[in-house]
Amino acid sequence: MNFDDLKSIIDTENDQELKLTSKSWVITKNSNSELEPWLSEEQFNQVFSKLSEFQNNDTVFVFESFERIYKDSGLTKRLTEQLDLNWVNFNAFQSSTEILYFYMVPKSLNWVLFANRDFWQFAKSN
Repeated sequence: MNFDDLKSIIDTENDQELKLTSKSWVITKNSNSELEPWLSEEQFNQVFSKLSEFQNNDTVFVFESFERIYKDSGLTKRLTEQLDLNWVNFNAFQSSTEILYFYMVPKSLNWVLFANRDFWQFAKSN
């Protein structure tokens, strides 16, 4: 999966807030955890515990919302990660990544988590 795959469900030109291409998605918005960079364990479990990807420990994909331009080389790069969806892996990701804003999605693209410095948004298709 690559970042351009997200364009089928998200307006990726706006990285300040989650903008979906369809109005049928339900969005939940919440403030970031005070103890973790994005979600606390309680918030994580509330959002993901009912998803099949969480129950099966499936791989999800994380994409930085912008491309970095490296001054020395002029090369552009978008930071990406993939992880099996569970609290231990997500917490390790959020504790160690250099990503500042991100989209996290499963291969099926039937839900998305967007997070930035101030808040996170979770959306799921109906």
